[in-house]
Amino acid sequence: MEPAPPPSYTSVDPPSIDVPARATEAPPAYSFPERFTIGSGRTTEPFVNASQLKDHLALLHAFAELKLSAEAMGTDLGIPHLPTEKEERWVFFVGLAVERFEKWCRALQPSHSEKGLATILPPIDVIMVWHAYLLNPGWYAEDGKRIEAFKGLLQAGEAFGAALGGELGELLAAEPSQRRIDNWVQMTATSFDPFKAATEMVTRDIACPKCRSVVYAPYMTAEATGYLQQNFTIKCTKTECNFDITRDTLALRKLVKDLARTDASGKKATDMLAGTIHTATNVQDLTRGRIVKGTMLSSFTLKRPAGQTPGKLMSDFAYGDLLMQLGQYQLPKLRSQLTLKMKAGGGKLMGRIMSAYVDDKMFSVELVGAVLRQGSFVTKMYDLQWTRPGFFDSTEDEVALQHSIARYHAFLDLMSSSPASFFVPTLDIDLAWHTHQLMASNYTRDTVGFVGRFIDHDDKVEESQLASSFDITCRAWKNRFGVQYTHCGCPLPGQTIGQRLSRLVGQTTNPSYLIPPNRDTLLAATHPSDHNAVFAFHHKAASEAAQRRRREKIAKRAQRELKEGKAGGRRGLAHDPAFLVPVPMYYAAGFAGLGAGNIVNGGIGGFGGCAVGAGACGVGGAACGATGCGGGGCEFPHFCIPYPSLYSNGLSSRGCWRRV
Repeated sequence: MEPAPPPSYTSVDPPSIDVPARATEAPPAYSFPERFTIGSGRTTEPFVNASQLKDHLALLHAFAELKLSAEAMGTDLGIPHLPTEKEERWVFFVGLAVERFEKWCRALQPSHSEKGLATILPPIDVIMVWHAYLLNPGWYAEDGKRIEAFKGLLQAGEAFGAALGGELGELLAAEPSQRRIDNWVQMTATSFDPFKAATEMVTRDIACPKCRSVVYAPYMTAEATGYLQQNFTIKCTKTECNFDITRDTLALRKLVKDLARTDASGKKATDMLAGTIHTATNVQDLTRGRIVKGTMLSSFTLKRPAGQTPGKLMSDFAYGDLLMQLGQYQLPKLRSQLTLKMKAGGGKLMGRIMSAYVDDKMFSVELVGAVLRQGSFVTKMYDLQWTRPGFFDSTEDEVALQHSIARYHAFLDLMSSSPASFFVPTLDIDLAWHTHQLMASNYTRDTVGFVGRFIDHDDKVEESQLASSFDITCRAWKNRFGVQYTHCGCPLPGQTIGQRLSRLVGQTTNPSYLIPPNRDTLLAATHPSDHNAVFAFHHKAASEAAQRRRREKIAKRAQRELKEGKAGGRRGLAHDPAFLVPVPMYYAAGFAGLGAGNIVNGGIGGFGGCAVGAGACGVGGAACGATGCGGGGCEFPHFCIPYPSLYSNGLSSRGCWRRV
């Protein structure tokens, strides 16, 4: 029997797979309210607007570019003992900027503001220091009342705040006018260009704390003992004195000067100690200031003795010298005597007071550290590209700034609801909060009037407290507003920023203005702002132990939720406690391991929106990776179309495309 012929073969085209086209339709309208409820009150208009945020972002961009230029400074500039490491070089540059800021403050008079901001606005390095000072609003407000020389700065600050969203942006975009340059040189006797000034500024004139002779201290030395270096020390050049001058002895003289100063009228704040008159409920509590200072000086050994003139007490000048001697010219010894009559050794109040006396600067804030702490926030906004010129020019892109403003007002409402709590802002909230603080008098009026107390911006928080407080903030926000506090930043398809805006999946009856547009750089900005984190080096072992305990707790919680099947539907609310890395690292509930979730370095044109490691944001294998949703996973598998090995259109190997 002959075998049957083989069946005929008919060519059939393979089934096609529909790949979603890039989003081209306009995003849904974002409902931005004109008024906000804060506590029991309702605003007549937002405290800040999008134009003001744009000017602030332009400032941050200028600061970031300045840092890059400073780190690239070469030895050919002729600056003595310029550090070789770029980070050390930046610290040196910031130190000189603080010196220039102090020169400007001492020369600035209230009448100078009549010339207009276009004339009196200082160079960008000095604006950077001023900016960091304004972001310590409690200290800035108190110093403005205590220090007579600050009246000109306060007046200039009013002009600066009023120019946000208007003239300031134009001044930053344009080359400085000759009139502005000449005004600066006349006031400070230093070059307008900060890099040229760095070659000219070699020494600082300081007064010997013991004999008050003028000593010329070099900023930098080969032995690392210069005024701007950590181990600063120099001997008084007066032969009969030969006193060892250090940062501590300079701070001691600053403290005793304030302790000895008296005001005959009893109505001014100029004789008060730093950190004693500005409180959350009273921005100028002179009675409190007098009580604190009187208590500190009430011990028998510290009481002001009679002077040489019958019936009169010792002069301020002589009393200051006596206090130096009683403290044996050592700051810790005088401090111990000052706390003898204070309850619990002065407690936190004494710590706050002494934090203002760490050098001989006129400010109560150590401004080099303040600028460096703000640098973390500046870098993140720069990496997110929010500071890029034109980034928010279109109406649809400006929605991101409106959302930041809405969340900031909600953050104030949250603080009004729980006065005793410590809440941690996210990057987008911090941007609006910082912008509000740049308008100093408005900020005081608005927070006291609506929140019920002055809201200080704590510039130094230990990272362990920051981490635990962020969890508290997430829960409080969800309880009060019914929406989660922080969101994943996975990028979505679309050619422009505006095309990637869309509502989050799901329906809600909660405030719509708190639901963020689904945009990678916006969602990434809803992660914690950690620029004020301070690692407790003086409690290093305790801090590291706290971090270990926290990581173990997070890992156990994740494993429990994975077993209970809760992981799949959650966005990345949890986060890694390491607040000191250049960008925050997060852990998603979908994984048992701590992923290297790089929130900031992605964004548009970066290394992916949310993660570069083993699963930081999703429930797949390695979520949110190099170009889109990532190498092998997706946050919402129920809303994804699998499409292996396609790298175009926002996909990555074995990844997915989230349906919107």
